[in-house]
Amino acid sequence: MNSKIENFLNAIAPLAKSESDFGEILIISFLESRWNCGDCTKKVRVNDVLKSIKHYSTASLNRKLKQLKDKEVLFFRASSIDERVKLIEKGPNYNEYLAEIGSSIEEDIHAQLH
Repeated sequence: MNSKIENFLNAIAPLAKSESDFGEILIISFLESRWNCGDCTKKVRVNDVLKSIKHYSTASLNRKLKQLKDKEVLFFRASSIDERVKLIEKGPNYNEYLAEIGSSIEEDIHAQLH
């Protein structure tokens, strides 16, 4: 097996044991990549998520976005230009959510080493 693929699979394996939903993690990873790109002035719209994440239906992605909103991980704001467009922002529990994911990964790595 290609070492890059093997490294990737080993890196995401702990996420299977995480209490976080994998679909939610995909959404967060997509948002992180968009927010941390070179052009940070670009806003991320709900439609960007719906069009960019493959292998999940629009209904499933909308449900996962709503779950993240209900957990206050994400916040949705109407665009000032067009109120039909919803922009995604970090919610008050965003950093805690990332910390939980990181903690799950660290616990799994620690368990594997011992």
